[in-house]
Order: sequence, then structure tokens, then C-alpha cells
Amino acid sequence: MKSLATAAIAVLCFGAFAEEEHHHHHHDHGRSVEVSEALQRTMGLRTVRVEKRRIASTVALTGRFELSPDARLTVATPVAGKLTLKVKPLQRVKAGELLFTISAPSLVARANEIAILEKRLRVYHEIGTPNATLESELAVKRAEREALLAKAEESDGIVSVRAPADGQVDSLSAQDGSWLESGAAAIQLLRPNAVRFRALATASDASRLRDGMKAEVTGGPGEIRLGVGNELGIVPIYVLFDSPVEGRPGERVVATCVTNESESPVAAVPTAGIVRIGLQPTVFVRDEDDRSRFLALPVVPGLTNGGWTAVTGLPDDDDLEIVTDGAYELRLALSSPAANPAGHFHADGTFHEGTDE
Repeated sequence: MKSLATAAIAVLCFGAFAEEEHHHHHHDHGRSVEVSEALQRTMGLRTVRVEKRRIASTVALTGRFELSPDARLTVATPVAGKLTLKVKPLQRVKAGELLFTISAPSLVARANEIAILEKRLRVYHEIGTPNATLESELAVKRAEREALLAKAEESDGIVSVRAPADGQVDSLSAQDGSWLESGAAAIQLLRPNAVRFRALATASDASRLRDGMKAEVTGGPGEIRLGVGNELGIVPIYVLFDSPVEGRPGERVVATCVTNESESPVAAVPTAGIVRIGLQPTVFVRDEDDRSRFLALPVVPGLTNGGWTAVTGLPDDDDLEIVTDGAYELRLALSSPAANPAGHFHADGTFHEGTDE
């Protein structure tokens, strides 16, 4: 049994291609493979553009995303009172969204004290007699109440506490309806996008790096931070990001850092996109005039670093799209005999050799 992607592309290529001369402004004559756009999606075919890279001076580090130390936030109550939760565990929240309220009797008592002092002062004002003692006492009571609230929203003794940032409710530190003292934790909030990159490097690789060097992780720019090495000479290397990146904690990725900006960039392609046809290293380039056609172009590989390989032999065109995922299947199709395989597809997309009896 063959997979749908491999079998279907083979069927398509055997019938629609095989080796032919095809005029293209990148390449006068070349072998090509036709794959419909629908089939490209089915087989997960992916292309990337040729890039100019400093291969020799690039340090590549394989590591993982991990949560930053500040990814978890503790949301506490500013006043003592009865807790009323407004969210549930694992719920996603936006900055400013209501998390919980606190019913605080002490605030009601303080509000009553302030109201009494204000009423007494109004009487003195009406008769035109100043009372510095009452003025001072009222100012102190108001300041104490403001300090107690710490800028939290309050109405009739009910304090509303909102999310300080976008995130996810990681856990509840107290049960709904429980009494909390001032400063007690109510909710643990997790910011899933607050991640950093971490890798373990040898002392020789780490010696080429410095704090503050620019780095790139899956397209996201960041800065290098060096950790403290151990007795075996293994040094933790971190990449910190100024803005959120599309990375999940635990996801395995590669960080690259250029240590010598004066190196002249050279044309480079993803190493995964280089396949051998016979003994010849080859890449498949999407035909700009026909997105269903891919040209097999020979290249001469050079240095490899960080999943990219310097190559010569490609046209000097910034728009060249090189096949990465799917290059192996295209190579198989290119070298297959020009005849349809005997077989049939089932409704579930699987290919079976022989006739359907």
C-alpha cells in the first residue's frame, strides 16, 4: 500500500511527464515534473525562496522554546473580603477582562467614615468656620482608602480585579466564595506566548557568541544571552524576544546567529531541498510561468550550517522558489518509468496495486 501523496504524484507524473525540454526564462532546457496545485496541498509540498546567507560565520543552535520566568502571573486581591470568581481554569482571557470580585466590608466601613466626616465639614463650611482638624482627618481617611484599593475598581464595597495581560487561567488559588486576606493570591495566570529559546552549546560554540548578539529563531528576531557553563564545558544559550513569537513551549527549533557581519552573503537553499538524481545534487524550482510545474536544476553544494547549504549553479533571481517538503517525492517521480502503474484508489485515499475486484 502506498500513501496517497506518493502514489498520486507518481500516477500524475507518469502520465503527464516525463523528461522533456521546457522553455523557461530561468533555464533554457530542463527536466520537469507537473503536480497540480490541489495535489501539492494533499502531499504537503512546501517551497521557500533562495536566500543570501553568511554560512561560514553562522552559529546554529538546536534547542527548544520554554516558558519565560515571568510567563506566570499571580493575581492577588488588593483588599480582604469574599471572593467571587468570574473565570474558570484554562479559560483564555484578554487584558482588562474581569477575573474576580471581592466583597470588602472594610471598604464599606471606610466609605461610611468618609461620608460622616464630609457631612460634618459641610456644616462648618455653611457657617463659614474652618476646621483644620476635620480637613486633615478627612484627607487621611481618603488617602488610606486609595492606598488600600491600589487603583482597583470599586463600587459600593465590591472590588473588581481584571486581567493584567492576555493569557490563560492556569489555576485557581482559592475557591469561589472563600474569604481572602489582603494580598492573598486568587488566580494564577499563564501567558503562553511569553517564551524564550534555550539550547545547550559546547564551549567552542559559546566562545563565538556574546550577550546582545542578534539571533533568529523560526523567523522571529531576538537577542543572545549566555548562561553559566558547567564543569563539562556545556553552556546554556538563551534567545530573548522583544515581542511574542509563534512558538509553543517544548517545540524543537533552530536558532542562528551571525558572528561576522562583514562576511559576504552567498546564495543558500534549505539542505532538505537538495536531492541526488544519480550522482548529481539537484533542487526542484517552481516554474514562475506555471505553478504546477517544477524544474530539476543541478547545483554544486558548498558549506552547510543551520539547515541551509550554500550552492552555486542557480540563476541569479530573488524570486526562485525551492521545494523543501516534497523534494524526495519529486525525485522519485522524475526517475520513474514513463508508464502508469497498475492499480486503483479507494474512497479512503489509499492506493492498491492490481484491479478492483
